[in-house]
Amino acid sequence: MTVVTLIAGCGGAPDQTPPETPRAHGAWQSAYVPSNGIRLHYWRTGGTAKPALVLAHGITDYGLNWASLAERFEGEYDIIMYDARGHGYSDKPDGPYDLATHVADLVGLIRGLGIDKPVLMGHSMGGATVALAAATFPDLARAVILEDPADMLARFEPLREAVIPDWKKQIRADRRAGMARLMAHARSTRHPGWQDRDYMLWAESKLLVNPNVVDILHGDGFGDASVTYPKLQVPTLILKADANAESRKKHLAMADLLPKGKLVHIDGAGHVIRNDKPAETERAIRAFLSGL
Repeated sequence: MTVVTLIAGCGGAPDQTPPETPRAHGAWQSAYVPSNGIRLHYWRTGGTAKPALVLAHGITDYGLNWASLAERFEGEYDIIMYDARGHGYSDKPDGPYDLATHVADLVGLIRGLGIDKPVLMGHSMGGATVALAAATFPDLARAVILEDPADMLARFEPLREAVIPDWKKQIRADRRAGMARLMAHARSTRHPGWQDRDYMLWAESKLLVNPNVVDILHGDGFGDASVTYPKLQVPTLILKADANAESRKKHLAMADLLPKGKLVHIDGAGHVIRNDKPAETERAIRAFLSGL
């Protein structure tokens, strides 16, 4: 069992490369902010009079992987989609890439941009990041939304450090494959049913990532939800991918550790819930936000 699957026939030169500077997306701002000793890049929908929503992507992704979801909420929220260290257009040091460093980066971004009590939403690795950030700094966030957070993904537990070499090999293979092959692979195998634009952004993120980001799997990895969740004192929504009855019970038991939390399973959704089931994801988020 492995977390990654190498793409066959990807030994040639890339057939498409990402732009050297961040991709423009409508009128959204693209900028940098110093944080925790590095520069973090972010896209921002704008409108500082609106409440802020900060989005933290998953491992090997980047900020624009949130674009389709952000477009659904930009009328009501000032949305900040940042590239985590080693990802997208943020700085890519050799290390460190542990969870605590990602938390410090996120806190530095929020403070550097002068954002007051944003809603924090994170996917996978980003979910573990925002959960630990909000638990460690109780006054940081207004609320937290976790999309299939990595600290609740049991498949990482027995494989944590063992998968690092193969995962780094996968990232290098993705770079050789290029965007067109990555998009075709995602469309046919990894993420069927997405919008075309989301395939392009997903593929682009894979060409921009430093393989060392998977070093987060050393040590404490994505953290321990059983320790973090009881410390989350703000309203918290967990969106979980579809699962069998036994797994759902385990997920709900974990959510019960949240002082002010709830969990919603999205039927038919895989790991990237917002792209697999966009309408259902939007409804669940809006219901949660309306109760704040």
